[in-house]
Amino acid sequence: MRQVLVALLMLAPLVFVPSATAVEGRSSSEIICCPAVDLELFMLGSADNGALSPFSERLGDEPESAIIANAVTSEEVVATWRLQDLYAGTVPDSTWSIELPVLVENAGGAQVNFSVEVAIGSNVFVGELPAPSTFVGTGQSTVSFNVQVDETTVGDGWDLEVVLLARSVIFSVPQSGSQLSVQWGADDADASISGELSAVEMRLLDVETDGADAYLGVVLASPFGTDLLAFSNDLTLRLDGNAVSGDPVETQSADGIRVTWTYTDDDPGERTMNLEVTLRLQSGGATITSETREVTFITEGGEGGGGTYYPSEEPLRTTGAGSSLSIVGSLEVSQDRGELVFERETSITLDGEMSFWMRWSLDHLGSEDLALSPTIRSFRAGGVGDEERESRMIESVERQEFEQQMGKLHVSFLSNGLGLKPDELIGDSGDFDTVGVSLDLHGEERVISHPLTITIRSRERVADGTLIDLVRDFIVVQPVPFWSDWSIDLTLRTSGLTSLAGLDLGDADGLSLNHRRMPMGEVAVLSGEELDQGLTFELIAAPTSAPLYAPLVVLVGTLAVLIGGFALGWRISRQRRRFLLMTEVVLLSIIVLAIFLFAYPSVFVLGAAGSSAFIWGVTALVSPRTSRTVSSGGAARAARDLPLPTLACPACGTVNDVPSHERPLRIVCQGCQRGITIQG
Repeated sequence: MRQVLVALLMLAPLVFVPSATAVEGRSSSEIICCPAVDLELFMLGSADNGALSPFSERLGDEPESAIIANAVTSEEVVATWRLQDLYAGTVPDSTWSIELPVLVENAGGAQVNFSVEVAIGSNVFVGELPAPSTFVGTGQSTVSFNVQVDETTVGDGWDLEVVLLARSVIFSVPQSGSQLSVQWGADDADASISGELSAVEMRLLDVETDGADAYLGVVLASPFGTDLLAFSNDLTLRLDGNAVSGDPVETQSADGIRVTWTYTDDDPGERTMNLEVTLRLQSGGATITSETREVTFITEGGEGGGGTYYPSEEPLRTTGAGSSLSIVGSLEVSQDRGELVFERETSITLDGEMSFWMRWSLDHLGSEDLALSPTIRSFRAGGVGDEERESRMIESVERQEFEQQMGKLHVSFLSNGLGLKPDELIGDSGDFDTVGVSLDLHGEERVISHPLTITIRSRERVADGTLIDLVRDFIVVQPVPFWSDWSIDLTLRTSGLTSLAGLDLGDADGLSLNHRRMPMGEVAVLSGEELDQGLTFELIAAPTSAPLYAPLVVLVGTLAVLIGGFALGWRISRQRRRFLLMTEVVLLSIIVLAIFLFAYPSVFVLGAAGSSAFIWGVTALVSPRTSRTVSSGGAARAARDLPLPTLACPACGTVNDVPSHERPLRIVCQGCQRGITIQG
């Protein structure tokens, strides 16, 4: 027994060696940043539940306001703004400044006495206007406060709260409707508070390697959430003073957002390098620089890595900056057994962070990991085995399973996964006769940030003559946007016997609708580029097979009216000059056909054709005669088919028809009304 105890005591150091190694590994995960820096926090939101943000991108177009319409004689709260969940650190002794735009209306001005309370946790600091009573003139102006903040140790989870108090407001030369408005939250009303505050925490993670790639991860924790990545001006990781190139991969961590850079070693082997992370929250603001840490890692040659970090956690679909979205589609209207049929094809092309998330998701089809989002877990494994899953490649079986299951899951995937409205983009799937999905990886099967395209094809029957939405704003506006910008190119086609009556886009900035009518059908193209996620639009039409709207029928009817009008005018003008008539025929025919081509309503086209025919008839009637023939009478009967002569008036030169072969003959000049006697 004594020998066993001795042996165990000798092995005890070996038991504790792995534990010591683990501790050394964790030492690289210590906090490396960040001290308090000067920040300007903009006031956002409502007066009762306002927020603070350092990002001017969060300012809106229209300001929020708190209105004081009556004289204030006792203290009352005007508005409150909060920044929740601060991180532990120290707020230094400093003077904070506050600027608030105010607007005085229907008064010569106002005497105001405001105060501000700045609370950091349980510590409250009060600031007042320079004078007990400050005069504010009519119109817009700015009131400023200085708040002395003492050095404060901030605990995790503390809040920063700013409360504006009105002690007295007295209007000068008041009129009906006198009021004072405190404004904030807009570009032209950018109320803010500036001071020194620690708002970011950085933790350096252990370096991971794969082949020639080294993955350098930093966890960023901030009360600003993903806005920190979306709107910060500069986030850079440097090794030995050189910035690591390439877009990092962002994943959600338990206590923040993990940002992982990929460093590819051109000369694999053991490396010891100095690491430093810099961040600038605001344009023109101070640069936040982490502590410099020495990291050691070993890279290897050969295959592996791939140049992009493959995270074990689900990557973020957006860090706030958003990805590029492109919609290219077609919609064809035709007849089938007396019913109208829509055949749609919509191609959705993703890029940026969203494409990386989707590729990573495709490589996890059938995973039972509960940490995955419901969008990914809704797909069954099917034919995807463990050898294909998490292989860092999208195998053909994963692509096939995605295409097959998307036939039933496309609505939830578009809605929950991509933040799109399926009904507004591809139509109501409940009405589809058939639906099919295909996936194009654009020649790249690796799980990296590379574009891919999802194409959805559907066929449905629609009611004849009912006004419907062909497509409308289909992007769900997110607080943290999925899409930085988007574009659309949608082509609509009909057959020669169908039409999109009443096709109208309305007013939509950035979008254009080009509608043309051809003999064998209508063609309309909806297009736009670099569009905002908040754009609202609606493309409506009433698909119909009524003959009155069918392009081929309308063209035949138009030509028939034009030809009939021309034939009638030609007959009427047999003995008249036709120059004016032919000119009108050419010009009006071109106008009518242009009206047809540019898809004006069919009633308008037929009306224009009928009006043109009427004009031709009137023109034929009023055109001057060129000659006449003798129709009856004795000696003239023999020469009735001979053309009658004309005579120019000796006085005015007007050419007059000679109505008879009889001589002498007296006629009246049509120009000067003088009598002319013809002797022979």
